[in-house]
Amino acid sequence: MRFKVGSYLVILFLFSPLKAIITQDTASSNALSGITLLSNSLADFALSPNIANSGISFSANIPFGMANCAVYSLNTATQIKSFFLSTGIAHLDQGDYRNQDYFLGLAFHYKHLRLGYTEHLQYEKISTGNSYHTWLSNVALTYSCPEYGAEIKSLHLTSSDEEWHISAMVKIIDEVYGAGSYVYVPDNDDNYRIATSIQLNEPLSLLMSWQNLPSQFGLGIKLKIKRGELTYAVRTHPELNLSQSLDLGFNW
Repeated sequence: MRFKVGSYLVILFLFSPLKAIITQDTASSNALSGITLLSNSLADFALSPNIANSGISFSANIPFGMANCAVYSLNTATQIKSFFLSTGIAHLDQGDYRNQDYFLGLAFHYKHLRLGYTEHLQYEKISTGNSYHTWLSNVALTYSCPEYGAEIKSLHLTSSDEEWHISAMVKIIDEVYGAGSYVYVPDNDDNYRIATSIQLNEPLSLLMSWQNLPSQFGLGIKLKIKRGELTYAVRTHPELNLSQSLDLGFNW
């Protein structure tokens, strides 16, 4: 009973409409602290419409070791000439609290430049029977080439939990990329993040990151075989248990 009450309090803190925050619910986003400029994972379309990939991806995330609060998501994207159309759903059902996030995104790609927009519909229901529907918008502008890149994006534009991400990426040496991100939060404390992606050999890549507030480390490993991708990641928290997540994707 004590564990259930504790889990419920954490869920209310993380997802309540009165104090909502933006979460990373995929292995790729946990490993990279949400720096999507380093990501080509289909699982990250919920955080950025500008991922340059098409296919389908399934993700499972167990936040802070609480299996009864697991978040499951399914994303898919397809390319139509210079446009990428993405859609997906994330689902959490803790018993006393349910959260479903549906999104539809569209991005225009021109050479190294990408401009995208995503509309989210978030449905929440608590044990009292009360439910909430919220429309949320993400917008991003990305420049990315093989040597360097930059991105500015807004998550949940004009909402109470709005975040602005300003990121830069550089190729350090062959198969090693580094990135940094400053996150401006109008109604809360700002934070900064750093991440790196290292391709160890043809199928294996190592993903690592750190952010300052709260102080968290992310570590992930990606296995890519032909069109298939498997990513496993863990992420620390200064007070809560380890989070674990898994992405399984297929590109076309």
